[in-house]
Amino acid sequence: MITPYEHGILLLRNKLLHERNWRSDNCYKFIYSHKGKGRYATQRGDISINKGQFYLFNPNESHQQLEVTNEKFLIELDVSLFRNVIQDLYTEKKLPEFAGINYYHPQIERWASFVRETIQDATSEEATYFLEHSVPQLVLLLMKHGPGSHQTQLSYHSSPSLDRAIEAIRDDYSANWTLDELATLCGLSKYQFAHAFKEAYGIAPYSWLQLYRIMRSQEALYFSDRSILQIALESGFTNLSSYNKLFKKLYGRTPSQFRLNRY
Repeated sequence: MITPYEHGILLLRNKLLHERNWRSDNCYKFIYSHKGKGRYATQRGDISINKGQFYLFNPNESHQQLEVTNEKFLIELDVSLFRNVIQDLYTEKKLPEFAGINYYHPQIERWASFVRETIQDATSEEATYFLEHSVPQLVLLLMKHGPGSHQTQLSYHSSPSLDRAIEAIRDDYSANWTLDELATLCGLSKYQFAHAFKEAYGIAPYSWLQLYRIMRSQEALYFSDRSILQIALESGFTNLSSYNKLFKKLYGRTPSQFRLNRY
């Protein structure tokens, strides 16, 4: 099923899921995995999108579909949709650049699942009308919950069994947290904690902690004159190299290059 609407298209397909050629498009591309998984090659390395997760390609970002199992769910989002939201709700007027990481948030999962179910039972005309009214809500959700350059915090949802660990990270994200320490806060073994965390947030605890640190560091990059080394250490990284490496993996450039691009 391919459904065009005013600002893009929605693609929902169960067949023809083989490997594709490299491509880049002048739009944001939202990919959601309802079941199975997807694997894509990018200039920064391969990424996997597991069940319930989403990934957002930025405009003109080169990528190649390597593997999709069971189903492909993709929505192309014109940059004008994001520009309208920014002009209305944000002081920063630059288009967002979303971080290159697969992520999970229940509000986005609910939106995608509802849209997926609705359009399958709709006529072509009904589906187009439905998307015209539903896609702006997705853009708002992505701006709020999708990790990216527009954020100085990482959006996350409450998970009762893990909340004490999340609160501890939030209150002191620069601390040298171990898996055992975070698990103890939740009354779990480190294996129980790691499994529960991956189920709740889609990525491993350490990966989430590092992503949280990157998001928090962006405020200092944007609005301070502190050195990159100082920002890295204050954010919990043990050295500049590890900070630069993760930052470049997420954004395709170093913190120094990222900072220069803000002005």
